[in-house]
Amino acid sequence: MARRLLAAALLVAATVAVYAPVRDFEFLNYDDRLYVVENPLLHSGLRGAVQAFRAPYLDNWIPLTWLSLALDQRLFGQDPGAYHLGNVGLHALAAAALLLGLERLTGALGRSAFAAAVFALHPLHVESVAWISERKDVLSGLFFALTLLAHAHRAERPDSRARSALVLAACACGLLAKPMLVTLPAVLLLLDFWPLGRLRSPALRRRALLEKLPLLALAAGTAALALAAQRAAGGTLFGEQLPWGLRALHAAESAVVYLLASFWPAGLAVHYPHPAGALAPGRALACALLLAGLTAGCLRAARARPYLLVGWLWYLGMLVPVLGFIQVGLQARADRYTYLPQIGLALALSFGAFDLFGRSPRARRALAGLALAGLAALAGASRAQLGHWRDTRSLFERALAVTEGNYYAHNALGGVELEAGRPAAAEAHYREAIRLAPGWAPPRLGLAYLRMRSGDRAGALDLYRTGLALDPAHAGGRAQLAALLLALGRPAEALAEFERALAQGAGAAPVQAGMGAALARLGRPREAQAHLREALARDPGLGDAALELAWLLATCEEAALRDPEQAVRLAEAELRRAGGAGARREDVLAASYAAAGRFEEARAAAARAEAAARAAGSGALEAIRARRALYAAGLPYVEGAEPRAAGAGAAGSPR
Repeated sequence: MARRLLAAALLVAATVAVYAPVRDFEFLNYDDRLYVVENPLLHSGLRGAVQAFRAPYLDNWIPLTWLSLALDQRLFGQDPGAYHLGNVGLHALAAAALLLGLERLTGALGRSAFAAAVFALHPLHVESVAWISERKDVLSGLFFALTLLAHAHRAERPDSRARSALVLAACACGLLAKPMLVTLPAVLLLLDFWPLGRLRSPALRRRALLEKLPLLALAAGTAALALAAQRAAGGTLFGEQLPWGLRALHAAESAVVYLLASFWPAGLAVHYPHPAGALAPGRALACALLLAGLTAGCLRAARARPYLLVGWLWYLGMLVPVLGFIQVGLQARADRYTYLPQIGLALALSFGAFDLFGRSPRARRALAGLALAGLAALAGASRAQLGHWRDTRSLFERALAVTEGNYYAHNALGGVELEAGRPAAAEAHYREAIRLAPGWAPPRLGLAYLRMRSGDRAGALDLYRTGLALDPAHAGGRAQLAALLLALGRPAEALAEFERALAQGAGAAPVQAGMGAALARLGRPREAQAHLREALARDPGLGDAALELAWLLATCEEAALRDPEQAVRLAEAELRRAGGAGARREDVLAASYAAAGRFEEARAAAARAEAAARAAGSGALEAIRARRALYAAGLPYVEGAEPRAAGAGAAGSPR
């Protein structure tokens, strides 16, 4: 036991040492903002936890992953380094649990340690660990390893209901973290064949199969939920346009590419463009023949070397859900898809090398030295690959450097350049993405957002219409179009687009805020307040929604809908959150103070609002002056009411 625990501790230490730099890494503008920063499930307490189980979010039903990220959010707020270290910790624990599970199954500590170390240190797994959004990989990996360990314990006492329940619970948790574990029951059946030897007689086979029935039911249910969520969100639309024959050939090629990358992990990238109709059929057919030949060889060797068949079928079987037979997304393949399948290869390699070269003490020492050198090389390659994940720019510049025709990377870099304040560079990337993938909507929508930010609202409107014609289900683009229509003074059209965006799954909090603003402009304050409250309940950090609600609570023409004290609390909180004054924030605060009868504070806030508006050249300057005159006369500002102080004739909403 002491040797096992020492080996597990050393493996954890090595894993943490390799991945230590992630403490200084950023949130990536590649799902991390949606999964963590803007995810309402992480900010809604018990309500968010319940919702995580009730319905998919962002095309995924992974409630345990959302709860894990919500715990990080509660403990660490928006510190990206803490989330990164959480991933590293889970990966290290998964490697340790895998070592203990394999050793319990096989009784071979050294060979199990090597397979677990390959899992821990291989550069193909950097994507799963260094990408916060792949919390689902490392969390499901931990429960996968714990399921193997629990299965080994159950095999020692197959009649134990407690041990069977432990296997079921670990498997269920893994499926709740990521549906990739739908093949786990098949992996357990392979382990029953070898090393457990539980399939030698009809009675043993029957028992082993019956044990798997509850797991198979869980896996089938999870697979159905996952597929339904992806189809509802349009995630399978691209794949459904590909012929089955093309999908099968591409699957064979991908399985071989993953195999080669497992032994020579070079040219790794975050996104590999799908070849679609450009797939080379001759090469893909050669890959299929190679896979068939390797499978036949493992079958022939099954009696003498059963670990080869088990490891190979583990690898192929766990890849089946992600080989593109049911294509989800636009990528040809992804490094993260090897996270658990590759364990089978490492297991076969470890036991095979020992069988061939480990028959004498001297040979075993040489083999151990070679294994350590190989693991050191993997650790070095992982550390080098890790550097590409430190920020969004590095990640996608790497993808452009090692792939061809990567429209996805160009589109992502367009967003990076836009955030960096380099619109010309952003436009160049967006236009290149459009050239490479003219039927893909995101770069057109990105270009539309660029136009909107530059003040070309007409050009932005045309591009949004064009992009949404290509992808009518693009919820984010539709929400941006709605915001543009609102800015253009077309609240009725904006409201309709916001409603469609919400139905399509756009971020509920900002869309609810937009609906509230549109309803306010349409003269429906009661409904507007309801939507704004809902937005703030989902995301208390939505400053515009807080100001919009405070304005309505302070200035609404319907007296029953006014609540000056709450308006003051909202406006003051937003001023503190923003960390500084601004014309609109101070103007809303002034109106709130005035509504509460605090006219001296209202006049001071209005003076600050006027100064800020003058410095910014804001068109709201005259309206702010008019309201300030009202406050000087000891009068609040009320929407729609006749001005009752000198100079108040131009008073209007600060929106």
